[in-house]
Amino acid sequence: MEEPQTTWTDGARRVDLETSFGLMPLVVAEPGPPPGGTVLLVHGRNGAPGQIQIAEIANAYLARGWRVVAPELPHSVALPNSGPPEQLTFSGHTSAAAIAWAWVAQEWSKGARGLAGHSLGGFAVAHLAAGSAQTHHVLAMSPPMSGRVLLAAREAMGPAAIEEVRREAPAYFAEMQTADAEAALNRVSAPLAVVTGAADGLIPLKDARAYFAAAPNARFFAALPDEHHCPAGEACARVLAVALSALGV
Repeated sequence: MEEPQTTWTDGARRVDLETSFGLMPLVVAEPGPPPGGTVLLVHGRNGAPGQIQIAEIANAYLARGWRVVAPELPHSVALPNSGPPEQLTFSGHTSAAAIAWAWVAQEWSKGARGLAGHSLGGFAVAHLAAGSAQTHHVLAMSPPMSGRVLLAAREAMGPAAIEEVRREAPAYFAEMQTADAEAALNRVSAPLAVVTGAADGLIPLKDARAYFAAAPNARFFAALPDEHHCPAGEACARVLAVALSALGV
């Protein structure tokens, strides 16, 4: 009989933040005293801290002695208690992540604090880093620089892909025309790294490169061959380790 697989969230504690939209849980994992710093790890649309690509990032930080804080953000299909998925927006996702980021700054005001995000989480952390001069670094996996990038990718997939997102998240779909992180990335002084899948259909390689190029202190870029939107596995773990080294983690 196979042993059940464990994930980084199994031994983590949970903290519930009271917000204007209800309780927002945070998953907090400690690597052992004393941590080298704390990273806020932000999942994407319909994401969750336990998903394989988020776990890959979390494990990379824990292996280097960093505390990981991952919020369960509102309106995710993967989080049944997070509210209606159709109410998701770019701005709402970013605002909710900002509440968690403020909590991290309050709890560990004297330590190094970094930001990491996958997909829409990468969009969010660009804005958080732009507004925080104390950000130690930014790590973005499969990040869209704008809603137009995601819209163009769905247009390339055909009408059914457009209709799917319009039906599932109408406000998010409407915001695709205006949501943009380029100006925020231009203001990010912290070192930044991007890891993406070379075969990602949602964030084509040229768009992941554009996100990277928009940051003045961009340090490391890697595209994993044959990986799609949610990279994971041994090759991904090795690349994340190199990325964190480049960021001074």
